[in-house]
Amino acid sequence: MSSTVAHLEFENSEITVRATKKTPKIETPGITLKSVQSGNELTTVFWLADELVSHGLAEYTDLSINQTEWTQIHFKERINPAGPPGPLPDQFYEKAYQTFKQAPRYEEEVVLRRIKARYRDILESRIGRIARVASSGAGSPASPLPEHEGRLYDEVHRTVLEWRQKMRSIGE
Repeated sequence: MSSTVAHLEFENSEITVRATKKTPKIETPGITLKSVQSGNELTTVFWLADELVSHGLAEYTDLSINQTEWTQIHFKERINPAGPPGPLPDQFYEKAYQTFKQAPRYEEEVVLRRIKARYRDILESRIGRIARVASSGAGSPASPLPEHEGRLYDEVHRTVLEWRQKMRSIGE
């Protein structure tokens, strides 16, 4: 999956925002946003929510993953780096994407760099854990993986399994 496709997937993930002004019904191809009163919450795709926020019609109800949550996730990933991948918060990758898209409006550059560094550490740790489990010959990981990690696991597992079978056939 190219990064453009990943961005498109994350741009179309759902998010909840709160209307700051009365908003009329908005229709785009494939998406209809009903009229909403000021103060009411609405759930829509991220790119549309971002447009509403940038035009002053809505505000984010939360900043996806806050600094405390980043610290907790990062700490959990560093506790047992050789172990299997542990659970992540629901929609972690979607929320991480949204955090990075929203952060320039809310965070200082130093804080944003720290969050990005933690994300890279978490990502590299998860990749290593998933690759180890996928190449071990186990049928599936011990705990369920988020969708994006599940696709990585399946691809690595399939590739290693095929290679392993080819190499074993040499000795038969």
